[in-house]
Order: sequence, then C-alpha cells, then structure tokens
Amino acid sequence: MEPEDLRALLARKIVGAAAAPQSDRVTYGPDEVRRAIARGRIRCHCQPKVDLSTGALVGVEMLARWHHPEHGLVYPDRFVPVAEDHGFVGDLTRAVLRDALGEAHRWRAAGMRHTVAVNLSMDDLTDAGLPDVVQDALDAASVPAAALTLEVTERRLLHDVRTALDILTRLRLRRIELSIDDFGTGHSSLAQLRDLPFTELKIDRGFILGVAEDPNRAAIVSASLDLARSLSLRSVAEGVEDAADWHYLRAHGCDVAQGYFIARPMPPQDLAAWLAAWEDRRHALTRSPPSPH
Repeated sequence: MEPEDLRALLARKIVGAAAAPQSDRVTYGPDEVRRAIARGRIRCHCQPKVDLSTGALVGVEMLARWHHPEHGLVYPDRFVPVAEDHGFVGDLTRAVLRDALGEAHRWRAAGMRHTVAVNLSMDDLTDAGLPDVVQDALDAASVPAAALTLEVTERRLLHDVRTALDILTRLRLRRIELSIDDFGTGHSSLAQLRDLPFTELKIDRGFILGVAEDPNRAAIVSASLDLARSLSLRSVAEGVEDAADWHYLRAHGCDVAQGYFIARPMPPQDLAAWLAAWEDRRHALTRSPPSPH
C-alpha cells in the first residue's frame, strides 16, 4: 500500500467514527455498571438452540443486555469486561442467573421444557460459593438442575485450575450441564477438556461461518466434532448463518445448531411466536436424512 492510500483509508475511518452514534463510542465506568445491576437493568434476551437432526428446540442461550435509559440496548462486550476488571462480575452473574431461571420457570409453566444456558466468567470459577449460589437460584425458580447449562466463556486465562475443577465438579454433581464455549479460540485447550467435567463443546462461530465452502474450516470443524464424539460430549455449532452451513453440519453429525439462520437473540416473551413460525421451516430443513458431501 502506498502512503497516500493509507492516509485516505485512515481519513475515511476517522470520518466514519465521528458519524457513529454516541452509544457506539461511550465507555461505562464501574459505578454505572454496578448501579445498572442493582436496579435490575441487566435483563436477558434468548437465542434458540435446535437439534440438527429434527430441528426441534432443545435450548436457549440467555444473553445479557443492559437496558440503558439513554443509550438503549447495550451489549455485553461493553459492560462484562468492566465487571471483570473491577471485581464484581459475580454480582452480574447472579443477576443474569436469576433473570434466566425466572424465564425458564415461565416457559416450563407454559409447557416448554427446553434448557437454558447462562454464561460464566472465568472469574466466577474463583468463587467457592458458586455452586450454592446456583442451587439457591434453581430452588427459588423451581427449575430442575438438569434444565440449566453453564457456559464457561474464556475471556481470560484460567490461573487456578484446582479451584475451578472443585467448583465445576460440584456443579456437575448437582446434574447441572457444563459447556466449554468458543472452543478453538482464546485460552480454550485440550487440557481443559481432559481435566474439567464438561458435557458440551461449543465450536466457535469463526470456524462455522462458511464451513460448507472452506476446506480449512471444514477440517477444523470435523476434527472438533470427532473430538466431541470421542469424549461423549454434545456438540454445538454457534454462528450458523446460512442453509449451506446448516446442511453441512447436519451431514457431519453435529448435534445442535445456534445462529442467525435459526433466530437472532430476542426478548424472552417473543420465543413462543418464533417457535410457531419455526415449525414450518424446520420440517423443510429436516425433510431428508443428512448425508455427507
């Protein structure tokens, strides 16, 4: 690239940044995030997870959203790192867990018995009281432990494996499902699959998007699926965005799919309407048996 081309590109980026909405540039301090948690402004949206062989709804991932009085919907990448960096991510996890299990109770009362998944920070795995906190939340919502999946999202390195193993083992003994999220990125490793009692492996969207057309992605996804089967783990593909990737994953034995091709995250009250609309699509998508390319 010539210097003048670089200058022109940077100029366009700077102009674009200046034109961006204020909510895209604002940063949030720890006190503001703490207040949002205390005032119940962190609420869950849900994204469906469906069985690739049948298309049936098997679960939802509960995704934290901050309903900001000025900036509208604020996404977790704007406030979760703040909570982690300032030592109160446990408060955030508790708030999300209560909201998620409250929604699970309402769904179950309406006859919808899918599981709910909640993300844990690696910092949560330093709190020896976490299993009791989770159990208390389950009891308060009258939701069985087997209906909850905790997804371990590795934004930062796990330093104390022994404490994490103790916490995750106690959660698993209570029959709570455990998922290793974003596998293949960040600090995820084969050693963690070896040492920690996971029941689910989520393949990162960076490998799923375009897997039907990209031999390199296909090789990584295939190896991940083989690994999951060998370890008796449920496999979940996140970031499924088109029919080609859906059919590829179905043909290659992936268990569960999640992504915009199925549904975008939505307020919990919209799930029943989505499910009714999904019925026609799912029959079309699963009409023929899967067959490898």
